[in-house]
Amino acid sequence: MTSVIFNSGLIGFIIWLLLFAVSTAALALILRCAWSLRKAVFLTPIFKQESKRYLEQQDWQSAFDYCQKFPSMLGAAVISEILLSAETRDSAGCQEAASAVIDRRVRNVLRQISSLSMCANIAPMLGLLGTVTGMVDAFTGLGTAMGPEKASILAIAISQALYTTAAGLLAAIPAITFSVIFRNLLEKRIESVTDLSNFVIEKISRSHYEEPDAGEYQCAVYHDTTTMKL
Repeated sequence: MTSVIFNSGLIGFIIWLLLFAVSTAALALILRCAWSLRKAVFLTPIFKQESKRYLEQQDWQSAFDYCQKFPSMLGAAVISEILLSAETRDSAGCQEAASAVIDRRVRNVLRQISSLSMCANIAPMLGLLGTVTGMVDAFTGLGTAMGPEKASILAIAISQALYTTAAGLLAAIPAITFSVIFRNLLEKRIESVTDLSNFVIEKISRSHYEEPDAGEYQCAVYHDTTTMKL
């Protein structure tokens, strides 16, 4: 394989370097996406169970304090934002606030998945480019060869050119596969957090409401001055 790379000419060598760079970037993005999509980043079963227990009891302060223990978890950030927003907003406003937190937190993961998809698209194109340039060199050498050497030169040159296509596909197939898996997993994670936020809003809307003269409803959720960093 080393001989194929170093015997591919200057353009071929550059294409091999680009393929190596794209493959390395794809591997790094796969590992990073896998780390970013952990349950601990979005919503763990234990946190979901404990937070629901406080919410079922309508113990808003304890629910808020419990969320403060998990500043990096999206589910905790969403619940805290809803509890804070419930003082001044109705159910629709709380839902909007929760959606804003979710969008802000998942933006970086979406960028990572999009970058992985880009690597999956670039790799086979680089492989095809290497094959085309290799074929050009093959036919150029064929024109200067004499007699029986032509078939041998053409076969060797074509085989070397096709290696880049194979390398590009080997880099693209895992990248495409993992980008689809990660995108589906992200949708699943967001759906679980959204279901929890809807549960919180529903519990709040059924609890301590006061009806001002203006006809608007305000949820009586109380908390201390501690706020979590979103």
